[in-house]
Amino acid sequence: MGVPLPPPGAPSLYNYLLFHTIAELVAVAIAIAVFTVAWNARTMRENGYLLVAGTGLLFVGAIALVHTLAYDGMGIFAGYGANLPTQLWIASRYLLAGTLLAAPLLLRRNPGPRRVFAAFTGITVLLLLSIFVVPIFPDCYVEGVGLTPFKVWSEYVIAALLALGAVAVYRLRGVFSPRVTGHLVAAVLVMIASELAFTLYISVYGLSNMVGHLLMVLSFGLIYVAFVETGIRQPYAVLFTGLAASEERLRREKDRLGQYLDIAGVLFVVLDTDGRVALINRRASEVLGYPADAAVGEPWTERFVPPAERERYRALFTGLMRGDAGATEYASAPVLTADGGERIVAWHTTVLRDRNGAVCGTLSSGEDITEQQHAEEALRQANAKLNLLAGITRHDILNQITVARAYIEFAGEDNANPAIRDYLERARTAVEEIQKQIEFSRDYQDMGVAEPAWQRPEDLVRESVADLALPAGVRVRVDLAGLEIYADPMVKKVFYNLIDNAVRHGGAVTEVRFSCMRSGQDLLIFCEDDGTGIPDGEKEAIFGETYRRRHGHGLFLVSGILGITGIAIREAGVSGEGARFEIMVPNGAYRFGDGSR
Repeated sequence: MGVPLPPPGAPSLYNYLLFHTIAELVAVAIAIAVFTVAWNARTMRENGYLLVAGTGLLFVGAIALVHTLAYDGMGIFAGYGANLPTQLWIASRYLLAGTLLAAPLLLRRNPGPRRVFAAFTGITVLLLLSIFVVPIFPDCYVEGVGLTPFKVWSEYVIAALLALGAVAVYRLRGVFSPRVTGHLVAAVLVMIASELAFTLYISVYGLSNMVGHLLMVLSFGLIYVAFVETGIRQPYAVLFTGLAASEERLRREKDRLGQYLDIAGVLFVVLDTDGRVALINRRASEVLGYPADAAVGEPWTERFVPPAERERYRALFTGLMRGDAGATEYASAPVLTADGGERIVAWHTTVLRDRNGAVCGTLSSGEDITEQQHAEEALRQANAKLNLLAGITRHDILNQITVARAYIEFAGEDNANPAIRDYLERARTAVEEIQKQIEFSRDYQDMGVAEPAWQRPEDLVRESVADLALPAGVRVRVDLAGLEIYADPMVKKVFYNLIDNAVRHGGAVTEVRFSCMRSGQDLLIFCEDDGTGIPDGEKEAIFGETYRRRHGHGLFLVSGILGITGIAIREAGVSGEGARFEIMVPNGAYRFGDGSR
């Protein structure tokens, strides 16, 4: 405070100049120490409070140092009197109160260190200019009168601002450690008491004046404990606000993730860069027959991959670690179990990367398909046996049909009776119909026997054209470059029959065109001709089984082959202008050579 010196010869205990200088220098030293901690921790972006408060205290200390040097009796700022140090005191208190109020409000915003430092520099320069250069700062002490009303009311305003700062800190107590919160709130409350004490003294030797400075030193001491001592002994309490809460949230999320993985019906296995198990869920543990804690840390290839598959798996894993591939499609692979048996698992493996993009392991999700594989194999064998039996039976029937047709022909040649010849002709027609149906069963029995596969319609159309040996004057145009569809291996018969039907039943057809276009998420493949088209009343009937009695079974077979993989077909042409077959391929069942779908 800027006040007259005690009379010469007063005891050293009451040498207010010495007492004032020591008290202020202690506060300045603490402010510098707090700033040192805050500035060296500026890269720790978790706590904006520490940065703002520490930087602000540095500039509070700078003004306080000028206040100490300007104190009446120090002889440094001659001709200013007691008003100058008192103005500097109020300026430093306003800056201190503003700092402790702003710091909690900026805690979560993480302001940049340079911006904070520049802001406090600007505020401090403006305060000093208003006192020394452009004297617009209100007077705080008048010789012979004492403290001005502005000075007294400023102490109350500063106390109110400090109180708001204490409330702000208390409301954010969840992000501080209890030790830091307690010391910060206590420091602000002691500062408030100090400000109130400075409004009560009437003598520089009075008790309230000395109490005010002692409380000021105590408040800075509490700040020292909160930021400096705690920041050195327990740095996490200052630098990592909310650490305990964050750890608790992380623990809960980890437990929840573990529950999700354990209740999942699929296997989850995480391998580190050395190929060792880093994580395994309950389902994978059950399939392998090992407890999860026993499997973690084990080398996956040596422990859980059958010997015959190990070299292939090592090559695959090495390629993933090099970043040669990001993920693998579902692929079946056997795994060794604890009892020495094997289970077949359909795996999908994804590469894991750290925040820098470096490969740090793999995540594999899988499904135990052992029983499914056995069932499929049994079904394949049963189908093979049924096809063999059907083939033998069909062969024998066709042989008997050939014999029957021969006898019918012989009987017709030796019999001149018209009625008998008519009966024989009807018998021959019936036998031919039987032969057609038997031949149709030969095509139909192969549908769905083999697994669907990706096939190129462009190639299938060209092969069909080569097999059909089309009449002169009929050409086929194909605009399906790069297209692949997921369909039954018999899908070639689809394009074969569409071209054959156009030529046989389309009238004077000269051109058959194949093209495609997207329809929303699906794809439409068009087969168009320039023939007579399909009558409106028969557009649906042509795909029926009974329609074959007039025109063969081609389109009925086409519809069945496409339906195996969810592909639909319809006729949408205009009668008299040519047929237009639209094949709708669902999303996921088509792709192009460039990888688009």
